[in-house]
Amino acid sequence: MDTSDNLLWLLIRAHRHGRRWVDDAVREHGVTAAQVGLLNRLSEQPGLSGAELARSSLISPQAIQNALDTLERRGLVERRPDPTHGRILRSHLTEQGRRLAAASVSAAVRGEAELLAVLDPGERATLRRLLERLVEQVPPGDREASGG
Repeated sequence: MDTSDNLLWLLIRAHRHGRRWVDDAVREHGVTAAQVGLLNRLSEQPGLSGAELARSSLISPQAIQNALDTLERRGLVERRPDPTHGRILRSHLTEQGRRLAAASVSAAVRGEAELLAVLDPGERATLRRLLERLVEQVPPGDREASGG
């Protein structure tokens, strides 16, 4: 099969290209695109557990734990025991983490805008609608695991 004709292959390539683009945009802040996603999620929803972050971020629980360990060592995240369930750790941004989250999310948004600048506004709107339609096809039981 000629992969240049395969839409899913093109989506994967576009995702990887976009991820590299955002990684380059946030590098000056000492974080990766995946870490920016976690910082952003925790700024929006403080106190998520590792399992909740994994489900909402489309990242394996093991990778989330590694990322949280790294962010915690850097003083960006602190994990506290859940008051009602001692085995669950709730993640919160530190003050330094909140500042870095704001700066790195802004850089990521600028990087995304630079990447998508090859599309005019109408094309970006069409791409968004088409991707949203594809995401809507996720079976209901899988929506939480797929970030939906």
